[in-house]
Amino acid sequence: MLKKLFYLCGMISWLASTAAFAASADIQQTENTTIQLFRHNDNEMIAKVSMKPDWHIYWKNPGEIGKPTLISADNNEAEIINQSVPQIHTVYELMQEYIYENTAYFALHTDNPNPILTFDFVECNDVCQPDSLTFNTADISPVTEHEWQKIKTEAEATFPQKITLTSPLHHNEISFPYTEDADIAFVPAEHDVVEPETVTFEKKDDIIHVKWLNTDEAKLQQALIITPQQAYLADITYQNEQLGEIVYILLLAFFGGIILNAMPCVFPILSLKIFTLIKQRRRRKPWKEALQYTCGVVFSFWLLTACIVYLKNQGEAIGWGFQLQSPLFVAVMMLIFFVLFLSMMEWLHFPAISNRFIYRWASVNAFATGFFAVLIASPCTGPFMGAAIGYAFMRSNTEIFGVFTALALGYALPYALIELYPQKIKQILPKPGKWMTRVKMFLAIPLLLTAIWLGAILYKQLGTSTASSADDLQWLPYNSEEIMQLNEEKANIYIDFTADWCLTCKFNEKLTLQGDNFRRFVEENNVRLYVADMTEDNDEYINALNTYGRSSIPTYIYYSNGSYKVLPVFFGINSLQN
Repeated sequence: MLKKLFYLCGMISWLASTAAFAASADIQQTENTTIQLFRHNDNEMIAKVSMKPDWHIYWKNPGEIGKPTLISADNNEAEIINQSVPQIHTVYELMQEYIYENTAYFALHTDNPNPILTFDFVECNDVCQPDSLTFNTADISPVTEHEWQKIKTEAEATFPQKITLTSPLHHNEISFPYTEDADIAFVPAEHDVVEPETVTFEKKDDIIHVKWLNTDEAKLQQALIITPQQAYLADITYQNEQLGEIVYILLLAFFGGIILNAMPCVFPILSLKIFTLIKQRRRRKPWKEALQYTCGVVFSFWLLTACIVYLKNQGEAIGWGFQLQSPLFVAVMMLIFFVLFLSMMEWLHFPAISNRFIYRWASVNAFATGFFAVLIASPCTGPFMGAAIGYAFMRSNTEIFGVFTALALGYALPYALIELYPQKIKQILPKPGKWMTRVKMFLAIPLLLTAIWLGAILYKQLGTSTASSADDLQWLPYNSEEIMQLNEEKANIYIDFTADWCLTCKFNEKLTLQGDNFRRFVEENNVRLYVADMTEDNDEYINALNTYGRSSIPTYIYYSNGSYKVLPVFFGINSLQN
């Protein structure tokens, strides 16, 4: 009787354990570690790993001791899209380890449906023991959308923000803006690639420079940068530079300045330039006019750069073209251009002394022409210019001034050369006469249009800005969390950094973004569209620009298959497809 009772109890216990296992196929556990797998669809999952108090497992780089936590699939390699930021522990004051205590999350992606996932890890306390847990995902039902969003929010709160940083090819160094005095941590994502004792930090002009030496020829591909406010997972790309790096960047800035003369932003200011050329025939020292114009351009660039450096050193997030984000600046510029329009139309007359001053320094003097040309043109970005500005904003104050000086000289060069050779203009234009008054009035029209344009910007700044890239496409406000989520899903994403005061942006909207080819591409490829409206000052958007290595607009970003690329200022559909 007792024997039968014993067998009966054993059978009941076995059935209960089997039922419990079947009911919880999404949960597996060892003596000290529990893993719960949340399934969203065939390819997207989140693993929640919980450890008993005083027990831990290791990050993908365990540090000087330990073993990395690995996840594999039977029918393909499981990809860890993101995982929680580890804790940094120092053992016996000698060795560092990067571990997970209490809870950690892993965002997973698999190419094939229903894989068998295996988690290999080492769980440690005073002793360590290797272990593994296996999940047959075919037995796990997808959670509800509400449950998925809840666990995803929990997980993303522990994930680092993904960024891309550039290092010279021949020495390891990354740089990024950081204005706080608090300590930061640099954690290599690969094991035994970096010699820990060689990692150094140098803060200069609110830029943190991290340098290190490799243990062998392998290059570090990823690293965690942990600050008290935010953790970043940096993909590190390497560029061949050494001595030629700064020369290359300066050449980019110089040629970008030349091309900037052809940008739509500069069109409204051309009237002042052309009118100066018409008056050129009366001058005896063309080299002086060329020098004055160049000095006006350089001085204006230096003034704006000094403001940027000052605000940057005060901890402000700021980008090139910031001045048109100020309603006060826009109002002053609108008034100046309107007064210039009235003066050139001869509808506004000043006392003799002031009239001569305004005429000389606003309409004729080359210095003033160069100065005002920069104030209007500087918010826009031309080819080559964006990369140079993005580089400058990540470097020291000296390098910022160097890059913008090269940009200024390039911008001044074409018109300065015309100033130097006025005889070429004399061969084209007729002799002085009444026609000059008519031309002056005709050239006053762009000044009026500029004043109206600035007035429209001011109206939107004082009200509600509605900058968008196209009228009949669904554009959403920039949202870094949504974009990160969609990128993890390998969705196609297009981001437009724009503003009402950026004429190049508006030109591209009419030329490309509102065209049938772009609309067709968006619909056929299910592209998600986001717009970052920088008409007014917005720290979030400026910081987002910095993560893409840019500090000026227009900037266009396209994500596809889990990675992104920065598009040219003037791009075609081929740039999106390639």
